[in-house]
Amino acid sequence: MNNRGSILVAVLFLAAVVSVFVAVATRSLLAGTDASRSFAEALRAEEAMRAAIEQITALSDSGNAPQQGPRIVSLGGTIVEVGITDEISRIDLNNASIELLAGIFRVVGVEAAEARRYAARIVDWRDDDDQLVEEGGAERTAYRAVGRTDGPRNGPFTHVAELALVLGIPQRAAAAVAPYVTVASGNEKVNPITADPPVLLAIPGLKEDQVRSFLQDRVSRNLTAGDLIARLEAVEEYVTDESSKSFRYTGRVRFGGRNDRRFEAVVTVVSGDTEPYRILAWDASPPERMRQLP
Repeated sequence: MNNRGSILVAVLFLAAVVSVFVAVATRSLLAGTDASRSFAEALRAEEAMRAAIEQITALSDSGNAPQQGPRIVSLGGTIVEVGITDEISRIDLNNASIELLAGIFRVVGVEAAEARRYAARIVDWRDDDDQLVEEGGAERTAYRAVGRTDGPRNGPFTHVAELALVLGIPQRAAAAVAPYVTVASGNEKVNPITADPPVLLAIPGLKEDQVRSFLQDRVSRNLTAGDLIARLEAVEEYVTDESSKSFRYTGRVRFGGRNDRRFEAVVTVVSGDTEPYRILAWDASPPERMRQLP
């Protein structure tokens, strides 16, 4: 009787252990299935975004820039919401003045003197000499003094993420300005017609009430780009009505529910190029930007 009882206890114990293993295995299998599904959706979303860019480019006049603004692209049941803006709407790390660069750091909360220092170091990173652009900048000796041999580049920024490599600029400050800067406009000025509010606030001499008024005029008045920019004549050295050869595609691939995927791509189309378009930058998890003043 005692043996039978012991056997029964052992069987029940083994059954409990097996059930635990089965439960763990089931959870692992489900987790693996979810991970596989998520990975497949990510690939599908990326291909949909690339296809949307290709379709928009193909429908544009050969060698010409795409029309700016929002559009919907349907790809076999997958919906891609795409917005297109000229990169000249952002501040170019490779061309902008110290004043404009310092301005965008001030907008994200950096103290004025520190913002000026960051801007000087950006210029020292991109220029091709070892002369300080001004006090507070950083050239080769400053990098070597802290044991760094990777800077300054003494050449153009190749990606906005490179900003975090500039000596003394904290990661959080580089991340905060990333949504408002570019390396692809090729212009020292910005076009305010499609610029985000923080870019407008970064323009030296513009106050918040002026920016609010300009934003209202931009959406509610039937004014030409020239008329709008003329209203900013006091800061004309920082603004332009020109366009660039590079455009930012912001896309949302709709799968329904919470599975939507967001992308940003900087694309250039050059007349006579061997390729229909070239992707200069790709971000599968773009940062949020401030598109309206609070």
